[in-house]
Amino acid sequence: MRSLRKPLILFGLTLLLTGVIGLGLQRDRPVTASEPLLTSSNPREVALFDNLPNIDDLPIPDVSDILREDPPLTTSLEDVNRDIPLLDGRDFGQPQPLGDLPWEGDRGYLAPPGFYQATLESYCLHAGTHGPGEGNGYGYATLEGPRAQIIRKILRESVNYPEFERRDLQMLLWGILAQTRLNDMNDNLQAIAQEMLTDSEISQINGGALGLIPDSVRRELFANLPSQVRDVLNAKAEIRQRFNQANAVYEELENIAVLTGTVPEGEGSREIPQERWSLHPDGYFVRYSPSGYSRTQVDILVPRPVQVVRDDRHRITAIDYQDGYGVQTEYDDEIGAIPVPGEPDLEIYRFSTIRLISPDETLEVRDRGWTFVGTPTTGNADFSQWSHQQVASLNLLAQQGSNIDWQEAQERYDQARETQEQVETTLNRMDEQPNTEDVEDLTDYDHYEEGLDTVLENDREAQGEWLGEHLQKVREGFAYASCKLRNLGNAGSCGDPEPDPEPDPDPDPDPRPNPPRTPVNPGGDGAVPGNTSRQRLGISARSAT
Repeated sequence: MRSLRKPLILFGLTLLLTGVIGLGLQRDRPVTASEPLLTSSNPREVALFDNLPNIDDLPIPDVSDILREDPPLTTSLEDVNRDIPLLDGRDFGQPQPLGDLPWEGDRGYLAPPGFYQATLESYCLHAGTHGPGEGNGYGYATLEGPRAQIIRKILRESVNYPEFERRDLQMLLWGILAQTRLNDMNDNLQAIAQEMLTDSEISQINGGALGLIPDSVRRELFANLPSQVRDVLNAKAEIRQRFNQANAVYEELENIAVLTGTVPEGEGSREIPQERWSLHPDGYFVRYSPSGYSRTQVDILVPRPVQVVRDDRHRITAIDYQDGYGVQTEYDDEIGAIPVPGEPDLEIYRFSTIRLISPDETLEVRDRGWTFVGTPTTGNADFSQWSHQQVASLNLLAQQGSNIDWQEAQERYDQARETQEQVETTLNRMDEQPNTEDVEDLTDYDHYEEGLDTVLENDREAQGEWLGEHLQKVREGFAYASCKLRNLGNAGSCGDPEPDPEPDPDPDPDPRPNPPRTPVNPGGDGAVPGNTSRQRLGISARSAT
């Protein structure tokens, strides 16, 4: 009977993998014979075929059982939904070393508002794909899947085990992702797992293990699969084989896991610029720049909480950065609103006074600059077509030394349109939609920031030692507004201080109080590339040497 059983299994699996692999299935729903066939290398569809049975030990498998199985880690590009195009191209100054901040156990670094940077250990979490390379950006994604919590724990806890070498931790992760029994790994890896994981977690690893598939059988089963699917499944099978032979060497596993040569653009890829920030659920921004798969430069931006005051026309009249710095603005209401041709919901207001406030001095700039107020909705503004009445307003401004050049207005309008498109992209990725006023607040802050930048960078009266710091705080305030908009309904505080259960009845009147600190711990996070042919990475909080 056994002699008949093995050919039947081979025949059944061959039909399954070569003819049914492309079934348009959704997770956790039954397969029907009437569904169309297709061929795909989508990472989520690839994931459905990670759990191949050990042919010698298992009976003929049930199709729906195999298709419902998730691989140990399911995180893919579809999970990158917190990247923030709104911050593209914004200059936040020179980063400070993240490692210079105090570290507090599992909470991580305690960071006041600002821009930080660290080069950290990172790990390959997608064997059988190409390593990171130039031109491909990465976005934040939470690790998901049956073994995600174990993998996250190893990454996050690695900072507490400096005695464990990075390559040993990588081998352990490759073994878990390839669904290898822990007992098949070498004694050193078993000892590391025993130290870092609980008995229950080790049982989970062994419970999801797969047996070996003979090379001849594997070639037959995988022959007709899409190359992206075949590379991943072959890599996992070969890694299991190396561990089973009890002589697994890091360099050999690396050659299997990390592909070299020309990198195609994988199916389902999308552009993620290398400068792209993602909003971490804990309320700060993160950006990844890998150098190979083993080390990644991680940029951290902790938003600066601001208080914004608006008048009854929704114009910003004051910004308080809550550290002794602030901006106050008055508008020229003799001229009033200048309509924007072709944009009924957008107007121009001229600044009459801008006050730059610092703990030591206040600087006033008069009759310089202007800002949009409102939302561009049509995309049809043409400032070369201003009416006679609008030209008369411009002439009045010119007499007072503050002409609005229509070409400058057109450029700023085009930038406002780009920002509006980025806002819409961000909103489309949100599960919970903010109210209209929150969106308008962010849009008007962007207009106001551009107006201030133009005035302060081009006016001699505004020059001073602390001008650059003022502009930096204005930009950080925009990041704060972006965080509050995107983090709607999440636990992250966006740099806001935690509520004091026992507030001081006699607070210190110091205009420069100590800023709130945000816990920052990159350990255990996933970084996923825009090109699905490249590797997803796991980030450790441990500094790369």
